[in-house]
Amino acid sequence: MKIAIAGKGGVGKTTISGTICRVLAQRGERVLAIDGDPNPNLSVVLGIDKNKPPHRSLSTDIIERVEDGKSWTFRVKMPFEEILSTFGQEAPDNVTLLIVGKPEQAGTGCMCGPHTVVRELIHSALTSENEATMVVDTEASLEHMKRGTSRYVDRMYMVVEPYYRSLEAAGRFAEMARQLGIKEVYAIANKVRNEEEADAIKEYCAKINLPIAVFVPFDENITAADLKGMSIMDFDKNSKAVQAIQQFVKSIN
Repeated sequence: MKIAIAGKGGVGKTTISGTICRVLAQRGERVLAIDGDPNPNLSVVLGIDKNKPPHRSLSTDIIERVEDGKSWTFRVKMPFEEILSTFGQEAPDNVTLLIVGKPEQAGTGCMCGPHTVVRELIHSALTSENEATMVVDTEASLEHMKRGTSRYVDRMYMVVEPYYRSLEAAGRFAEMARQLGIKEVYAIANKVRNEEEADAIKEYCAKINLPIAVFVPFDENITAADLKGMSIMDFDKNSKAVQAIQQFVKSIN
């Protein structure tokens, strides 16, 4: 299964992505985590030592342009298993992390190449014999939707918080996901403090026809873990948020 996690910046998208990966892996799944954000920090959420040197990122070197008459497309030119062995970084619970799109320096132009890398990497995974569950932590903007980065995923989850700008953004993400042909599109309601906030999310998501997959309660332990540069799974594996995600993961297998 190939899953993309999307949403407005600051809604907890990366925390949700990393925790889903760890929970899936602890249930016996082979998990591939892809950090598709130009400002990558999924490694910390997965529990990789923050003091380790940065791992090698994927680049446009792994793709090639293929022409067919008057049309052309891109494809990954390396076997998928070679990509994993060359660029993969091991995380706790046997999760493998691939980092895509980290800019080397300012003023080097747009991120078109990395978006293409993610899209074609997912496509390559779908046609390979690799049986891993793939979780893509996407960029916190609509740019990856416009470029079709997540076109080949099976499901997309929009992480939303209980305030209007987050919900409005989720509506835009969901509409573009459907335009890309992603048939299974859901919301993950995050940082929910009370019934009033839950009801507000339910009302808005019903209006835009966006099913809610899970309600994740506000959890002060996530902030505490983040201050220490730790995964919430290592800081408090029994926290409220982790328990909610554990129940959610049972439903997606």
